[in-house]
Amino acid sequence: MNMQLISRLNQITEQKLKLFKEIYNVTVLQKEDIENNKAGNIEALVQKKQQIIDTIDELDKAFLDSYSQLKDELKLDRPDRIDVNRYPELKTLKSYIDDIMKLARSIMELENSNREKLNDIFNEVKKELRQINTGKRSIKAYETPMVQSDGIYIDRKK
Repeated sequence: MNMQLISRLNQITEQKLKLFKEIYNVTVLQKEDIENNKAGNIEALVQKKQQIIDTIDELDKAFLDSYSQLKDELKLDRPDRIDVNRYPELKTLKSYIDDIMKLARSIMELENSNREKLNDIFNEVKKELRQINTGKRSIKAYETPMVQSDGIYIDRKK
């Protein structure tokens, strides 16, 4: 078994786990921002998450290259189904992958919760804007000057 390859995979997954933890922390910050009804930092936090995701994409490419080699060598199908009894050298790798999967589920739950809260805020803002527009139309209706005609002529011929 290629120990350098396993070491490389462990390094990659360890880095990926750290990045997932960063994403989780940023998502928690988003939640706090939304709950405080500020949502002023959302754009900056989304950009930070995107940078982390881009880094994870690069790690995934490197992981796939190395994992393909290991997969061919050991006849494995998926990294999350590694039999650690058969391949004890891969126990750390499997542990990292399991932790990443758990963290990914937690992030998705938080993201869904944040999305629902943002939708609620957005719908409330839309409702308030409709009320403001209705009020503006009402005020304009009362502010328009009355059109007066110069005179009224009555035709008395029959």
